[in-house]
Amino acid sequence: MSVEKERARARARTCSPVSRSESRAVIDGLVQWLDTQPACGVLTFLSMRGEIGAESIVGRTHHRPFTTRTPAQGPLTVHPFHGPRERHRYGFEQPLEGSKEADLSNIGIVLVPGLAFDRTGGRLGRGKGYYDRLLARLPGRLWVALTLERLIVPRVPTEAHDISMTHLATENGVKPVS
Repeated sequence: MSVEKERARARARTCSPVSRSESRAVIDGLVQWLDTQPACGVLTFLSMRGEIGAESIVGRTHHRPFTTRTPAQGPLTVHPFHGPRERHRYGFEQPLEGSKEADLSNIGIVLVPGLAFDRTGGRLGRGKGYYDRLLARLPGRLWVALTLERLIVPRVPTEAHDISMTHLATENGVKPVS
C-alpha cells in the first residue's frame, strides 16, 4: 500500500461525516437518474455511519436491488437485497452468512462507496481492496461513486489494480466522469 494513499486516507478521514440532508440530496438525484436507465439489477451497499445512505434507493426505482456481504475472508459476495441480515463487526448490516448469492450477470449498475473521489473517476477506498476486486468481476457495468462535492479532490492516488468509476453521484446529480 502506498504512503501517498495512506496520507490521502488520513486527510479524507478528517472530513465531516455525511449529514442526513446531504445524503438525501445525493439519493434524490440518483433516483432521478436511475429512472432514466433501462431496468436492471442495481448493486447497492448497506451504509456505515457517516456514509451516504445508498440503501434508501430501494423501493424508489424500477430496478431490482442487490447488496454486498463482507466475509471474514475472501471477496465481497453479492446477494438479493431483501433477505436475512446480521451486523458486521464494523457496525453495518449485511446479508446473513450462508445466504443465497446472486447471479452477477443480473447486475447492470454498481453503487460504490469511498472516502474520496476525483473527477476522472479515481476512487480512494478504505484500503482493503474489496470493491476493486468486486468491480473486476463486473466489467462493462456502470460504476457509480456516491459522494459529495466537498469530498471530490483534485487527484486520488491510484495504483495499477485500482478501478475508476464511470459516473459520480453527488448532491448536484449524476454525471459521467471526465
